[in-house]
Amino acid sequence: MKLIQILGHNSNWNIESYNEQNIGDEFLIAAFTFGSHYQENKRLLPILSQSMIDMQFYGQKKSADLSKGKLSDFDFHPANFAADDEPTNVLILDCIKKAIEYQEANGFAKIIIPHYYEDNDVEAIVLMIKSVNAFLKHNKHDGKEYYMTLPLANDIVRNNDKIDRLLLELTDMHIVFDGYFIACENKPEQGHKLSVDERLIYNLSRVLRILRAQSFKTIYAYANWDALFYLAQTDIDYITIGTYENLRNFSIKRFVEDISGGASEGYYFSEKLLNVIRAKDLVNIRHNGMLPLIKNDKNVFSNIILDVDYKWNIHKPDVNKNYLLAISRLLKEISEIEDIRDRTLRVLALIKQAQDRYQILNDNYVVLQSEGRNYHLDKWMMYLLKTIQMKPAEFFEWYDANYPNDK
Repeated sequence: MKLIQILGHNSNWNIESYNEQNIGDEFLIAAFTFGSHYQENKRLLPILSQSMIDMQFYGQKKSADLSKGKLSDFDFHPANFAADDEPTNVLILDCIKKAIEYQEANGFAKIIIPHYYEDNDVEAIVLMIKSVNAFLKHNKHDGKEYYMTLPLANDIVRNNDKIDRLLLELTDMHIVFDGYFIACENKPEQGHKLSVDERLIYNLSRVLRILRAQSFKTIYAYANWDALFYLAQTDIDYITIGTYENLRNFSIKRFVEDISGGASEGYYFSEKLLNVIRAKDLVNIRHNGMLPLIKNDKNVFSNIILDVDYKWNIHKPDVNKNYLLAISRLLKEISEIEDIRDRTLRVLALIKQAQDRYQILNDNYVVLQSEGRNYHLDKWMMYLLKTIQMKPAEFFEWYDANYPNDK
């Protein structure tokens, strides 16, 4: 597994963390942020040979007044369609072909084939995939890898029949793609950062597992720390890690509406809880002497932002670099366990340790709220136990034998 740092707003933080802390292996340029001017960005020039670009065809703005983003820099991009234009398959396919040719001409070794977002029309997705595949059969360049974007709308990924239909076509013996760039619309519930919808979890797990089993390379794009859960079940060739929320949680709204995340002091990502903690909740944790329970070890950014005098803000580099360093270490550790059952057990052990820490916090009257609470770990545990056909009592017996000092 390799880690891809997504380059969006404040991409200098990503490049600094790569150069100074060795975080990540490659980079993904977000066309929404950079447009065609990434080639003129002095920070990006040294890492372009290690980069790919997501042209982000996902949707077009619904009004001429919505000018956010730089997608229209590319003359072939659907963002240039008029608001009242009907984007036909012929038009979109022509845009996709030009996007492929653009990436080839500009020296990208990995070509991310863009795909227009279809909210609930799996047949439209299948038709476009077949059309692009037919074009690529006669137009692949030697030395390039081609990844077809698979934009999984929330209504599609939660539908078993639609996922079955997609997987049938995606794994057809005539497919010439090297792999798939998977952008899944999670839509977490209010007060959550991760989706715990069981239908989504089941089907996204299947997509990642089956594509890999059929020898296609997979890129889990716009991944949050839920990547730990999916990596526990199967090998994933590339996982993206990002700073801001819109780089870690794919949403079509970003490409069709003007939206704002609103003001926020930010969140502290804790490896020990496998979750984020609101900045204001750290005051109570510190007051009750519980910081060691959630503090990331051997993490210079964690040390900085947990200082009592630190002025929290989501737009500070240390807050974001703490996440990048913490999640990269967790993902690398998990990926290095080759046997999938052993890997699953290791993630289950991390989940059990996080649950125990939550219990200690609760016992000491430190009850985390909203995004910071333990809403996901039980579901992760029960799902992963099913994948290895282990009963909870068997797991707890195994855990006590292998982690005796954690009692």
